[in-house]
Amino acid sequence: MCGTASQTEWAAERVATFNEQYAGQYKVVMEEIPGDQNYIDKLKVLYSADDLPDVIVTGGYNLIDMMQDKLVDLTPYMEEDPEWADFMSDVGVKVNSRDGKLYAVPYIRQIVGYYYNTELFEQAGIESVPATWDEFFEACDKLLAAGITPVSMDTADSGWCTSLMLGAMVGSTDSGEEFMNTNQPTDYNNQDLIDAAARIQTMFQKYTTADAIGGDYAAAANNFFNEKTAIIANGPWMVSKFYDTSVVSEDFADKIAVAAYPEGVMYNSGQIGWSIASKTPEKIEASLAFVKFMTSEESQRLDLEVCSVVPDCTIADADVYPLVNETIALADTAEHSINDYQSLWHATVVDEVSVQYPLLADGSITPEQFAQALTDAAA
Repeated sequence: MCGTASQTEWAAERVATFNEQYAGQYKVVMEEIPGDQNYIDKLKVLYSADDLPDVIVTGGYNLIDMMQDKLVDLTPYMEEDPEWADFMSDVGVKVNSRDGKLYAVPYIRQIVGYYYNTELFEQAGIESVPATWDEFFEACDKLLAAGITPVSMDTADSGWCTSLMLGAMVGSTDSGEEFMNTNQPTDYNNQDLIDAAARIQTMFQKYTTADAIGGDYAAAANNFFNEKTAIIANGPWMVSKFYDTSVVSEDFADKIAVAAYPEGVMYNSGQIGWSIASKTPEKIEASLAFVKFMTSEESQRLDLEVCSVVPDCTIADADVYPLVNETIALADTAEHSINDYQSLWHATVVDEVSVQYPLLADGSITPEQFAQALTDAAA
């Protein structure tokens, strides 16, 4: 939530407002660490040194299972405040709980499809959104034939855009949907994941940009913003950038549409939220006040309206971009609803995909070896 991240302004404003409202009682000091992987790596170091900050927000990465012994069990505080407990969605509480104990407070609903450039689709003669993965790759071939690179992909920082595609491919069957909703899977040697890895290998080799290997999310997004690619997998928090003329052309937003993944797949779940790692009752009390503030209806409404982040709670009459509502509608009618890998897979597995994607891309490993590498990382 700093630098060029979509929630930077929201976070800065919320912290400033909290410090103003609680002046003389509490003060939040925020350390900025740009880049997902840099942030996660820093937290791991602080965890090892038993020096975690009082409040952590992990951006959807599952650090609960790694750091659970250092995090405050928020269950008794939730039980003391029934109104606060009722404010949280059931799915949000489930994702943020382990063994019946709440270790993070939800504030985001994780809804992700993919965005595509309708003008580039028209240039390639693509008349409708692909309904199956075979049709998806046929569309990619048409884009290539028209001189257009089909898909934004990446490998660094867990390969966010690439891994969203991978997960959507896995979740296209009933068995794959079950796997993508399994917490902490230990065995990745299933046919759904192996088949998806084979498709990802093809996409790396035929359908993406040269800088995808070794590239991060920012590079993938810039390729889409600059119309070098026609498709990007991402959530509605990206939508506000479609209107930012410092990043895109003035008519860019008019060209963009949203789709569910082939076979009716959508990411539609809760997300890991705000955790507390304070060590004293006084610090816990202060941290709890801050976390309640950052996950309040007012904060979630601002996050939705300013950053297009879908809230955990229900907010009526929010002033949002039409694409955000269209993304939510797709999630509400999805044939297959899945959770994202960052929220459920162990942190070691999330790290491992960045190691294995380049090897998969250049053919150094097979899809089967990719699945085994994730299994080994889970072990």
